[in-house]
Amino acid sequence: MGNNTSFKNILFDLGGVILDLNVNGTLESFLNLGFPRELLNYPENFYTDIFYNYETGKVTTAEFRDSVREFAGVEFSDGEFDEAWCAMLDRVPKKRTLLLQSLARDYDLFMLSNTSELHIEKFSKMFADVAGVTLDEVFTQCFYSHEIGLHKPDEAAFEYVLKTAGIKANETLFLDDNIHNVKSAQSLGFNVIHISENLKMEDVGYNR
Repeated sequence: MGNNTSFKNILFDLGGVILDLNVNGTLESFLNLGFPRELLNYPENFYTDIFYNYETGKVTTAEFRDSVREFAGVEFSDGEFDEAWCAMLDRVPKKRTLLLQSLARDYDLFMLSNTSELHIEKFSKMFADVAGVTLDEVFTQCFYSHEIGLHKPDEAAFEYVLKTAGIKANETLFLDDNIHNVKSAQSLGFNVIHISENLKMEDVGYNR
């Protein structure tokens, strides 16, 4: 955490922080659809323009599916692809939804995630099913890369959040499992915590 431990807001990453991920679930599903194994090197091939453009809203979901069909040289139905693409969304632990609801009583909660339309549709339902409330009832505002057209760790993504939400970096705690995102936020004055195998969001001490 940064030097200033007094904060009013908490900005969460999604995947790997609130949501448990199982990337192998998507990779295995793609293999089952007939994708060439050499195309499924993660994360290298998942940082190509095809995926980046989808996560920054430059292409629609339909265009993304078609691009992947061409990229992989494989035919599949929209439903088959959607199920495979979302297979990496593993679970939302109940204890995390309870923690978020508790924190929302003391802090303004925000989310900044590099994500896509299909994933957010799936996650929103997963969260509501587990929590019994919607994301809008817990978070003051959620910022998704495919909607804002900006992608972490670009500083512009964090600056967009600060400006749009009307909050200050030094009054905000940021949690992310990607060290590059953490360092970018820290350079802008955020209080930061790097979530890892040894430190989950439920293990953090959220003290003013």
